[in-house]
Amino acid sequence: MEYKDKLMVVKVDHDANPQLIEEYKVYGLPTIILFKNGKEVPDSRREGAITKAKLKEHLDVLLETISVA
Repeated sequence: MEYKDKLMVVKVDHDANPQLIEEYKVYGLPTIILFKNGKEVPDSRREGAITKAKLKEHLDVLLETISVA
């Protein structure tokens, strides 16, 4: 709920959506990609498991960067 007004999380079933996996070149799971206005935010991609603290740090930096731009 911490990011409720800042972002929307969407989970994609990779088995049911292989075309999306290929289109976005997802090689590792889990993968996080941030989008703004339908386009991937540069340097937003993270692959593999990370701690909640690292995820929060990653998101905070990205959200600050894209809200300024």
